[in-house]
Order: sequence, then structure tokens, then C-alpha cells
Amino acid sequence: MNMLRFNGFKCLLVLSILCYLTHPVLSDCRDATFDVNFDYFPDKVYFDNDIGTSNSGFNPAVAAATNYIQVPVTNVVVSDRSFISFLEILGEEKTSLKYVDDKKTITSPCLQKYNYLYDNFNYANTSLVSSVDVIFTNKPSNTGGKYVTISYDEDTPALQKAEWIKYMSLFFNKTAIANEAFDKIRSNYFCHLDNLSKVPNETKKSIAWVSLESDKTFTIKSSSFYPNVTSDAAAFLLNPQITTDLSVDDLKQYISGAYIVIDMSDLITQYSTLDAWKNLFGYNQTSDLPRFLKEKLLFRTHKLLNSNGNDDWSESSASRPDLILQDLIAIQYPSYQKDYVVNWFNKFAETGDEVVISADKCNDATFGLPKTDFGTCVPTKFLGDGRNNSGIQIMDVGRNEVSLVGSLLLLGLGAVLLAVSRRKYRERFVKLRDEPVVQMDSVKEVKEVKV
Repeated sequence: MNMLRFNGFKCLLVLSILCYLTHPVLSDCRDATFDVNFDYFPDKVYFDNDIGTSNSGFNPAVAAATNYIQVPVTNVVVSDRSFISFLEILGEEKTSLKYVDDKKTITSPCLQKYNYLYDNFNYANTSLVSSVDVIFTNKPSNTGGKYVTISYDEDTPALQKAEWIKYMSLFFNKTAIANEAFDKIRSNYFCHLDNLSKVPNETKKSIAWVSLESDKTFTIKSSSFYPNVTSDAAAFLLNPQITTDLSVDDLKQYISGAYIVIDMSDLITQYSTLDAWKNLFGYNQTSDLPRFLKEKLLFRTHKLLNSNGNDDWSESSASRPDLILQDLIAIQYPSYQKDYVVNWFNKFAETGDEVVISADKCNDATFGLPKTDFGTCVPTKFLGDGRNNSGIQIMDVGRNEVSLVGSLLLLGLGAVLLAVSRRKYRERFVKLRDEPVVQMDSVKEVKEVKV
């Protein structure tokens, strides 16, 4: 029964005092005398302080309470659609989600199919605001009341974003479900990270995350999320000393040597073509294109879209860092998981790489139920492709191991054949006596004696 401050996010997050189910009326919850020795919430959530190579964990601190919210909540508003995927994992998307900012932006197949279960929210309608249980928002609200802040952004490492499911689960009394889901996601993430931990530095690729800003300047992304997940995918983040307010010429100079470029720009439809992108990024008047364009290694996070062109990355990626990591590995090393289908990174230089998510993709069997299938990861050792950042083969990593094993097998087989051959030869060998007169009569077979 307290408020938590998560210092890692540099902002105050109000965990409103949660009222136990035995208090059906909100006023009863306020006025009730709580027994400090009674555990009202036996299912606990623990925030991991070591959740990645560069993932800093939660750092809770007790502070004063500001308002009360009775749990479990069943009438929920989400002001940021990235929260929807957390509700889906908890199994609350069917019964508890009542309002969103804009129904047209939703990419979830089941929420597209059952879009009559929720509606757009009017924040100016005070009666509507007072009627809901909680409003999950991504920005702290000065009005307090029903607003609860879920605060993550580009300064939040990938796994730390996903751990917010534990915080949200408190409002639904589903902490056990949240813990189990996060543990599976976390386990998959670390498994893939460990599988690529032996990729030689000489063959690691450089990745540049870039963005065109509203003031027409450019940014090379360097906030915590980007070096965190890039490094965990066995790659180097392209991170020059100056990363913001870049001119187009500065940007081109910095990213010219990047192996992969991922554009995070919020482009309107008319600029969402490769030719338009080249024009915006200054590549329309040059025949000497950088390698990432020649080799079609320019990506955006728009592979999964709804029929209105809204991307699923904005809705689902926060809750699934394990899939982000696998996507990043796949666009570098397709041979790592040969049957893996990339979720969010589309090859911008190729047409037809987008997939439209529609209502017919809804899995009715799991709609409204806690999600338990997060895939699996098989521990293995993957050494990359042996190519340097320029795409030149400089090592036989991987193949060396196969070749060595093959050589050893051949060597062993050769040794066996030689031993057999020598044995048969010795069995046929005869010793001749020194006396020439009788030697032909004295020929005797000498048999091999094993010691």
C-alpha cells in the first residue's frame, strides 16, 4: 500500500494506493484502518536490478500516497497504444479495456475484430473521466485522480520497458501472471544474447538508427534503448560525438560506413517511399550511394501495418524485447534462425516487404486470456558470418568448426585404414634365413603378435 518512485526513469510514477477487494466502496477504502501486519497482496512483484548488459533496473523508494484506486480495475483507458500489448499479455484486453485514443490506429487483430468492445475516449468529458477506474497515460498528469503514469521512452532500455507489465499487473491482481510472462521473455532475451556472445569483434556490424526531425534536422539515435539492444544483438552502435541537430551533409558523412541503417522518422504517407526518402536524406543527386543502400540494408519499423498504415512496432514492441533482439539479429545474420520471420523491420529498399494485419488474424482461442506462449530459444554457439563491416569475408567462423571436425574424422579414418593395411601387410611378410642353400625350403610365415 504505497507509492513507488522509479528513479531509473527520472520521473515520479504514482502507484495509487491499491484498495483490497474486501472494500467494495472507494470511501471505505480511504477510511479503513489497515493492519500493517496483514499481507493484503500475497502475490509480489520484484523489479530486477540486473536485466541486461546495459539494462538498469527499477529502484523503488517509498513516498507519500496521493490518491486511491480500487482494484481490480475493469473500466480502463489507455492514452498510449503501446500499453495495449501489456493488457493483452495479462488477458485484460477483452473485458477491461474500454477506451483508447484512436481506434483507427489499433493493430491488434483481435481488437480490430472486436472493435465494438471499446471506444475513443473524450478527455474533456468530465463525467466520462469520473466514470472510469483508471487512465493509463505516458505523461505525468497534474490533475491526479484517475491518471496513472506508465513512463518509458527512448531512454529506457529494452528489457526495462517490458518489466512495466509487473507494475500494470498490480491494478488487475495479476502479478503472478506478469511475473511468469516477464520471466519467459527475459529468459528468451538472454538466451539469444548468450548465443551470439562469441561473435568476434572484427566481424560485428555497425548499425545506425536515424531520424528526420520536425525542424528538418537529423538525429543519430543514441539514447539508452539503442546502444542497449544493438550491443545485445552483437553489433556496434554508430554513435559519433555529435548526434543531434545534424545537417543532411553531416548525417551522410557519419552514416556512410554503416552496415545497416534503421530509419525511425515519423514520415507522412507521401514521403514513405524510397525515392522520397532519398530526396529527404540527400541521396537523390548522387550516383555514389553508400553500401547500405546498394545492398538494400535500409530498414524501417513498418513491416506490420494495419489497413490505415499504422505500424505495429508502436503498439507491440515495448512488451516484447525478445522479438526486437531476434529481429536485429535476423537482419544481420539470416542464417542464425533460418525459419525466423522478422516482425517489425521492413526492407525499405524493397517493395512488398510490408504485411497488413487484419481482423482475420485474430486467435479467438486466446482472446481475453493471459498469454503464455512466448516462443523458445535453444542454447547454441553462433559465431556470425565471418564478414567485416564492409561485407568482406575475413574469417571462416562457423565453417572452421565444421571443417575441423571433418578433418579430424578423416584423419581418424585414415589412421584406422593405415593400421589395417599395415596389419595385413605384416601378416603376409616372410623372414628369410641366412643360409642361401636351404632358404626356399625354410620359408615360414611370421604372424603378428599383439602386445
